[in-house]
Amino acid sequence: MDAPATLVWMDPEPPDAEQARALSSWGRAHGVKLAAPAKAAAKALEVDVRPGDAVEALLDGARDAIAARDRDGVDRTLSSAESTLRAHPELPQAAWLMAEVMRARATQWRHVPPADPEAAETAWLRAEAIDGGRVPGVGEVASARHPQPATVAVAFSPLSPDDAELWLDGARAPSDVVATRAGVHTLVAKWGGAPIWAGWIEAPAGSSSVWVDAPGALGCSVDDVARAHRPSEAAGASTDAIDARHVRCETWVAAFGGAAQGVVRVATCDKDRCGPAFAWRASSTSMPWTWSPEAEPASDRTGVPWAAWGLAGVGVAIATAVAIVAAEALQPAPTEVRFVSGGIKKQ
Repeated sequence: MDAPATLVWMDPEPPDAEQARALSSWGRAHGVKLAAPAKAAAKALEVDVRPGDAVEALLDGARDAIAARDRDGVDRTLSSAESTLRAHPELPQAAWLMAEVMRARATQWRHVPPADPEAAETAWLRAEAIDGGRVPGVGEVASARHPQPATVAVAFSPLSPDDAELWLDGARAPSDVVATRAGVHTLVAKWGGAPIWAGWIEAPAGSSSVWVDAPGALGCSVDDVARAHRPSEAAGASTDAIDARHVRCETWVAAFGGAAQGVVRVATCDKDRCGPAFAWRASSTSMPWTWSPEAEPASDRTGVPWAAWGLAGVGVAIATAVAIVAAEALQPAPTEVRFVSGGIKKQ
């Protein structure tokens, strides 16, 4: 059985019929089954709304305990609410609920003995740092101070998606450098509208940075192999070279058109390393799977990223190649004259 390999066509236009046939010929000759990159995104985090509902119920219980001056009851319910939110930063309402937990703490320390006005001030400030503040409710006392400004620079790991979105406290961040307030915050990375990484961060006053190790594209998917490209001549590299940095696909094949009609140049790759590209042309239609590598004149083609063509081109290449194979396989066998005992026989 042919070994599978992902085909990455690196020209801006899909391969023509001759190039597609050459790709099929190359695969058959090398025992490789070429396949299109998978349409698979990074695994999204599962968002379950039930923990958020549980926190809402715990907050109601904490307010009842504050009214009853039940210190143990307040501590128990608020600690449970905070622990639940810490475990689920991916919840869309996690930041807002955490702010309400902080305000419940502030109210506890003002009204449930023993009172602690300084702790109440700090808790109210931390709540305002998350949601920007709100008007105090019945029994609540706002802080006379405000949280200090903070700036957080977010650095993604090299394997994270290039177009991942950042969301801070439930709001889309306009860039990787986020202006906020000193305190605790939720940070969520989304890709394609779905969360792929989430966590709580503590932003100090002033400037700070945080590292986000969001999962990248699945190996051999469209987004994974789209990282590969051919360096331009302006970069001083050979146009036959393949820059495959950060590609995670175990086994794949990079291909692009050669200088001569019907010639393709093919390189085999293993993750982020590719071998040299060799010229290949399919044989005549009468002998579809006999082959021989052919010399190709020097080319002055410039490298064009595979992403400029996309998955559709890969599908065209494979579909065209399969169609050519089928058409040739169904052709009637040529008539052959054979000399046998008793005369001449056509077969």
